[in-house]
Amino acid sequence: MTAPAPMPGAPGSGTSDVPTRPDSVKLAVEMWCAVIVVQLIVAIAQYPVVLDQSRKILDEMAEREGQEVPVSATAMTAVSMVLVCVVLTAIALLFMWFFWNGRNWARQGLGVLSAFLAVQLVFSVLYMFTDNSSDDGVSAPAWATVFGIIGGVAAIGALVALMNRDTTAYCRDMAQWRDRNRQNGGLRR
Repeated sequence: MTAPAPMPGAPGSGTSDVPTRPDSVKLAVEMWCAVIVVQLIVAIAQYPVVLDQSRKILDEMAEREGQEVPVSATAMTAVSMVLVCVVLTAIALLFMWFFWNGRNWARQGLGVLSAFLAVQLVFSVLYMFTDNSSDDGVSAPAWATVFGIIGGVAAIGALVALMNRDTTAYCRDMAQWRDRNRQNGGLRR
């Protein structure tokens, strides 16, 4: 006697199995983790430049108002840098989480961000070969350029992994899987 065939959508029927996550998806997420860490290091290295700009802004405000501004340049710099780093990291992590769950729009969004960082890499390399000796203010330390280049290379690696055929197929399969589960009364994921 043979076992009855499982109902469509039931466990073991093959329609409710989650698509297998390919290595290219895992690699893209790992590369983006590296990009986030390296870009945070670059942001920290930019502290002297942001502090100099904060002083200039506060001095201009003090001249216009005719009195001293109650905010220190150091506090303004620290708060603004922390806010920017937290917001940008949260956005990148949110995109990564949705991409990990197979959302194609998140894959494309991370691809755009990766391409932006790749263009930034080109400008970082060009910056190394230009004469950047100016007396206009403080400049970022030279070692920050190295981390910018490392972040750009990691972003290029992430871009290649994001645009891989397997990654695209995974996002497409996950969309189909979510649609099937919604039609079969499953939970929306």
